[in-house]
Amino acid sequence: MNRTVEQASDMMGVIRPGLLDRLKDHSGIKSDEAFARTIGVSRETLNRLKKGEEPSLRTVIGIAHAFGLALGEVVTTVPRPDASEATNGARSEAA
Repeated sequence: MNRTVEQASDMMGVIRPGLLDRLKDHSGIKSDEAFARTIGVSRETLNRLKKGEEPSLRTVIGIAHAFGLALGEVVTTVPRPDASEATNGARSEAA
């Protein structure tokens, strides 16, 4: 398999750390419920996003649209939590 494809599959997109709290603070929105509605998600989904759950494209677009941001300003990539184990296992098998 192409190494670039392998590396990409070991990554996941997450909302940039602290972004949601900064947007809420700067917007003057007081409650998580109102902020969640502004970006088009439930409060439960908002809480999961703050904990690092991978967002849907629809959610990323909702955040970007609500605050006039580019998609790249909303998300960043991080290694999948299980990616290092899979990579280490593949290396062991190859040895």
